[in-house]
Order: sequence, then C-alpha cells, then structure tokens
Amino acid sequence: MSTQRRPRRRHGPAAAFFMMLANSLLLAVPFALFFWAQSRSRASSLLAYYVASCIFASVIGSSLWATRHFVLPRFAPRDEARGPAAALRATGFSGAAALLGSFAAALLLHRTLVPGLLGSPRSVLLFSSYALIFTVLFLGLALAANLYHRVEERVRADQELRLARRIQSSFLPTEFPALPGYDVHAMNAPSREVSGDFYDVVPAGDGQLLLAIADVSGKGVPAAILTSMLQASLRTQAGGGAPVAGILSTINALLLQQHAVGRFATFFLARLDAASGRLAYCNAGHNPPLLRRAAGAIETLEVGGTVVGILPDQRWDEGAVQLRPGDRLVLYTDGITEAAGPGDTMFGDDRLRDLVAGLPPGLSSREVAERLIAGVDRFTGGSEPDDDRTLLLLRVLGGAES
Repeated sequence: MSTQRRPRRRHGPAAAFFMMLANSLLLAVPFALFFWAQSRSRASSLLAYYVASCIFASVIGSSLWATRHFVLPRFAPRDEARGPAAALRATGFSGAAALLGSFAAALLLHRTLVPGLLGSPRSVLLFSSYALIFTVLFLGLALAANLYHRVEERVRADQELRLARRIQSSFLPTEFPALPGYDVHAMNAPSREVSGDFYDVVPAGDGQLLLAIADVSGKGVPAAILTSMLQASLRTQAGGGAPVAGILSTINALLLQQHAVGRFATFFLARLDAASGRLAYCNAGHNPPLLRRAAGAIETLEVGGTVVGILPDQRWDEGAVQLRPGDRLVLYTDGITEAAGPGDTMFGDDRLRDLVAGLPPGLSSREVAERLIAGVDRFTGGSEPDDDRTLLLLRVLGGAES
C-alpha cells in the first residue's frame, strides 16, 4: 500500500483566471455586507454594493493573477522559487498588485456605476485608507498561508525521513552470526538525512561468511528502497558458493534494470572461509577496508574495479588475503572519512588509519566500533553528521592480543 500523497494539481494560467473570477463572486459577499452596514443604507441597496464589490474583487484578482503568472516568474529564479527570499518577494509584489488593483477598480466605478466615488479629496483619502487597510490584511493572510504551506511541507518531509529511516534500520542487522574463532560487529550512526549505506553479515554455509558494506548514491526513501533490493539480491546468492565478483555482476545487472538515472553504488564484498582463514574479496569502488595485522602493520584491500550500476558488461577482479589470529578488519563508508571538522577539514583516510593503528590489543569488535565513532565525534566537535557513519568489524581471535 502506497504511503505517498497525491501531488497537488497545478492549474494553467487560463484555468486559474476563471477560478479567480468564480472566487471573486464569493469574496464579494463579505465586502458588500461590510460596506452596506457602514453606509446604513436600505436593504434594497445591498445588491448595488454587491455588484461594486464584485468589480473590486475581480479587478484586484486579475491584478494578482497577472502578477503570479507573468511578473513573478521574471523575478524568481527556479533555484530560489521555494526559499524565504522568494516568499517575501512574492508577498511584496502581490501587495503592490492589490493596491494598484484597488485604485484601478475605484477609477472604473468612478467612471461608471459610482460617479462620486473619487469626487472629492475626502473621498479619495477615505478610499485610500480602506485600500491600505485591506492590503495590509491581505499581506498578513498571504504570509500566514505561506508559513502554513512551508510547515506542511516540512512535516511531510519529516514523515518521509522517518519512513526511510524505518526502512533502512529494518535491514541493518543488530545480531551477528556466531562463528568460532571470529568476532563480528557492525554499527550505523545515522545522519539527519537517510543515506544509502548498508552492511550485512550473511552465513554462506560450510563455515563461510559473506561480509558486505555498500553506499548507494542519493538519499531519502528511493536510496533506502534500492539499498534493501541490493541486500535482498546479496542474500539470495549467499548460499550458492558463487565467487564474490560474480555476485557483484548480478547486483550490477539488478541496478541497471531499475533504469534510475544516476543510481550507482560503491560495494565491498568478501567471503570468509572460517576454517582456513582465507578472505576472498572484491572492492567495487568502495573505501578500501583496513586490515590491521596482529603485529601492527596495516594493509588496504583495493582489488576489484569500478562502482556497480554504471556499465552493463563490467567485470571485477578478485583479491584474497590470509587472516591470522590477532588480525583485525575494518570496513567503513565515506561518512567516516568525510566527516567535517574545524574549518570544514575532513577526518580523512590518514586519521582513520592512525586511529586504527593506535587501538589497544584485545578490544572486541564492538569496542573498536565505539572507539572509532568516538574518535570521529571528537574531531567534529560532536556535530550532527551530514552522512551516515557505518562500520563493519571482523576480529580473528587468538594470538597475543587475546
């Protein structure tokens, strides 16, 4: 069942003009009653006040219609059309149009139905006072309506973000397979916006484990939904024993079938054989994971190729490393290395590498993840992240650090 709202219908200038005329007949009613009550005339004169009010409403409405469809588009660039400056500019133009329309209607009535409407300085002053009062009232109503629509759009956007966050959190596992000799943990520190980060740890049978981390381009509900599709594809292929490069080829084909312009993903996928400690991997344009050896040396896992979702016939190379007791593997997304600190400087690959190198031996994968996130938070001053910060940690038990 769809949760999206039906888009608001947009009317063309001609349809908007006729709608304005119809609304003028209704708007004229309260104005006619007001001026009729002010004049203390007989009931038979109410019709004359209504006709005069219809002329006023129609002329003022025509001025506003022309301003909206022909004047404002010349002064409101598309990239500013929804900003506060554009709203103030539109309100100012509309107020001026309402004043001009009021005087145009007064002149029309003065020349036709009400010859004495502007017949004396006192009449002109009185009419000007009324026109100014109603224009100020109109500006207040216009600003209130604009504020209401902006709040409504913000609420709708917040609802979409909450929906996307629920979608995203639903496919990020919080419990991980127990594999003798290994310690696995992952975490996701969410940003203000929903990104396309995801990680997964999938049992692949025969003591094997798939480790995946990816980042889909874009944000919001579309990125979250596409990410869930990629994860579903990964899980359906996990038990077949396919090489990780072959799994990426299938995921690449799935992305291309979506026909979504600009939708691609960085992807790191590895298959761990628990018995032998062999880790076969493929890096499709993702941030190179860090492999910290028990002795302290750090290697990066870069073998693979370009991102998935761009080229239909793309093939990826497959690399392999031998894991030994005490080794630690750190997978991460660019929300870690691109976290902005003082002066908009990024946390960067070197800081992450130094942080990983300086970790005390014997820490669990959960403790490592918490320390890395804390290190990034210290660098950024605790500011709210602009992008998700995702980590996937693998530790080989045994060795000197146990």
